[in-house]
Amino acid sequence: MHLSSKHATLINNCYPEKEGDSTPRSSELSYLTFYASSRPVKLTKVGVFLEKKVERDVLKNRKHNNKVSLHVIKALVQTCHRDLNLFSKYVVKILNLVLSTHELDLMDQTCDTFIVFCNYHDGSTLGVDAEFTADFESLIKKFASLCDNNNTDPTACLTMKHIGHRAILALFSSASLQKSTFKTQLGILFPPILTTLSISNTPANILAKNSADAVDVHQSSLNNSGLEKGSIDNIAAKSATILFNQLNGGSVRTALHPLFTYMDNKKKWWPPNFAVSMMELVLDALQVSYPPDLFQPQNRYLLVSDILQQLEAIKTDNGSYEISEKSAALVSILDTILNANVPMVGISVLEVLNSLFTHLIKSLNGRNYRREAPDPSNANATYEYAVHQGLAHSIGGLASQTYYQNQLNDIVGYIIAKLRAGTPLDYVEDMPIHQYRNVALICLEMIIAASKESLDNDSYDSAANGIALTSWIPALGLLTDKHLDTRLDFAATLTRFLEVTTNEADLISDPYPKHLLTNHSDVMFVNAVHQAVLDWVQMPACHVPDVGAMYTLLCTLTRRFGVDGTIRTMPVVFRLQSLVKQGVIKQTSRQRAVAAATVEWFGMIAHMHAIEPLVVYLKGLKDARIKNKEYSPIFIPSSAPGVVDVVDFDDLEPQNTTPIDKFIDRHMVVEIISKDGSLRDEDDTHGLDLESKLYAEWGSEAFANQERSFRIRSSRDLEEMKPKLATPWTRPEFELSERAQKNTINVENLKEALSFQRTKESSSDAESTSDSLHLMTGRSLSKRPKDTRTDIDSILSSLSLGIHAPKPSTSSSLVNPPYKS
Repeated sequence: MHLSSKHATLINNCYPEKEGDSTPRSSELSYLTFYASSRPVKLTKVGVFLEKKVERDVLKNRKHNNKVSLHVIKALVQTCHRDLNLFSKYVVKILNLVLSTHELDLMDQTCDTFIVFCNYHDGSTLGVDAEFTADFESLIKKFASLCDNNNTDPTACLTMKHIGHRAILALFSSASLQKSTFKTQLGILFPPILTTLSISNTPANILAKNSADAVDVHQSSLNNSGLEKGSIDNIAAKSATILFNQLNGGSVRTALHPLFTYMDNKKKWWPPNFAVSMMELVLDALQVSYPPDLFQPQNRYLLVSDILQQLEAIKTDNGSYEISEKSAALVSILDTILNANVPMVGISVLEVLNSLFTHLIKSLNGRNYRREAPDPSNANATYEYAVHQGLAHSIGGLASQTYYQNQLNDIVGYIIAKLRAGTPLDYVEDMPIHQYRNVALICLEMIIAASKESLDNDSYDSAANGIALTSWIPALGLLTDKHLDTRLDFAATLTRFLEVTTNEADLISDPYPKHLLTNHSDVMFVNAVHQAVLDWVQMPACHVPDVGAMYTLLCTLTRRFGVDGTIRTMPVVFRLQSLVKQGVIKQTSRQRAVAAATVEWFGMIAHMHAIEPLVVYLKGLKDARIKNKEYSPIFIPSSAPGVVDVVDFDDLEPQNTTPIDKFIDRHMVVEIISKDGSLRDEDDTHGLDLESKLYAEWGSEAFANQERSFRIRSSRDLEEMKPKLATPWTRPEFELSERAQKNTINVENLKEALSFQRTKESSSDAESTSDSLHLMTGRSLSKRPKDTRTDIDSILSSLSLGIHAPKPSTSSSLVNPPYKS
């Protein structure tokens, strides 16, 4: 029957007459492909005939005929790819048959044919044709099994692995992967790739970068001089990269599932090198599409949410938080991803922040925060260190990328709220409050460090995306907290923030000083810090380290605002001196420490502004105090190392009870600074304005009025955002005299204007009323020449409000406005 059909004759003619020849007759093959392409309806019969022929040849071990059959199928797929679905099931059956022979040369040629098949197969029949789907899955299972073969011959083993990975790479590059059977295919093909990458000596992400142009899937696995273990690793990395290149949102989560399952089953979580390198490969693969597509949705943020879900699912039998090798590895992955300097558009910043901080607090339940790496032999301590450091560093990494304006303020505001300044609670979330705050301050330090680096390299306006000073005001109460460590840690964190936000170029007077304290919010912050410092130094529990931290904070605050900071802080420093002078601060050792801090602060500003006379004056004062034992050793370089561990003032020079006798002469200091030109404005020729500011007492009305002199401006133009009243009548031109402009009606003279209107209405006619109406409208609009809106006072004054009944011809109606008369 077959011998009489034309397609059977054409197929048989392709086979060579000479025994042992494994290539088809070219002319007959061309005739067959032309016949099949011109008559697509015959493709099914062609496929059936070829399948039966290959089945017979496999049974009779006709190796050369099978090679010819593979050539014929390859040519038909390339020529008739538009109608591939008509005979694709037979192609898969044939490849299954030939691959079962376990002949290396036939397996290699089968892989070549399968690669061509994958280039054209769209997978539309997968999941629809049950028989075809089963055959296709059986075929890819055979290819996947080659990747894990245990052949005793090293060369054969390597060749078979190369064949299997080439087939997987071809399938991952095919459109058929993203079909209804995607999850099944992934479960078959992904584990062999993970196995290969897990035993590689090179990290997976490095292999992916090296394999970008080094992999040729069409290169034969036989007689390949370059075939080695490294080339197979490159193919595996390339396959994983292509897989995640082309995945959409839902598929990303589906692809990550076998990855996590593999690490669970094979216990590959720790050490975290493989897990971290695989997630870096995935992260890099999701950055670009394959092929390149500028409009591909961003899916990188899905990695963070999936890892957090995995971390959330780790619990012990009693429901408590467990720190294991898996949780340590997952946190290491999060740390790597969030600090990879790769933007993840679509990430929910505050939700991720809340999750990270919550996990950090839970991981500290019954444990201390590990700042230093433990002995590697202690596994549990190593896991704890990885989790604690990784979560805190991840929070900093989250702040390193800007996804929306005011993001840093939101992040800092969240952490500052966690500080719970002013709370009477001793425990928060089953932790002592001082330990809880210590962890929050560590996170705050990470955010400050990361934000500084990101804003330096950010194309956006740093002022608009930076951390606002007012964000810190709610936490300033921690400077007077009852726990010494909390006070010192918060002061150190705030000092660090002020340091990183200080621009040294703004501190140079060229030739006149630059004003940096120009926003009302900044003045509020400075005032709040000054008040907190004054409360801090008067605390009964104020210790030796407190004075050092207070001095450092004042110096940093002063440098942050340059000349304005100096002028604003000087009254506070003199107030500190007066607290010592008036005996508010009792202990003599404490008095000497605070008084020495004031001298050191003036020495700092003398060097900062290069005021040499002030340097000379302070040196003499300091030397005199040291000679009379009136100077605290914590500010003497030769004595400071010996008292670095002293906490209580009772233990600081207990034998020295000498009170302070020599204080800073305010008149002399003000005179020196006023005469020096480095702090004077251009219009302050003789320094009188500067002198008045320096003489202002802290908390006085004169000190409060200094805010105007700092050219305070609002950070936003609120005037433009206010609701505006619009008048229905306007005139194109207004001819106003100087006298008319001076008589503009406002809130202060509204009553007088209304009385004037009543008198005028009773004695004017219709024409004068109309003129008065236009005149008042003009006066109102001329008050703001750049704003054409009408003031409400002019509207009220233009209405008829008289108690006498006006004439019909002279009355103004709300329904019929004057311009209609």
